[in-house]
Amino acid sequence: MIFKNLFMEHCPKCKKVLETKHSKPFKSIVIKLCPENHYQKEFHPALETYIETYKVS
Repeated sequence: MIFKNLFMEHCPKCKKVLETKHSKPFKSIVIKLCPENHYQKEFHPALETYIETYKVS
């Protein structure tokens, strides 16, 4: 159970688990979104970094 929780990422605002909805397998870009659209996290392997976006409403 603890091992499973290590790989689950949460929204910093509402603490819900991020969902992988829009991924581009041919570019190896992984996009994870908050179910409430507060937060988005993209992994770009070419840049070897994450890009985090907070939704402002």
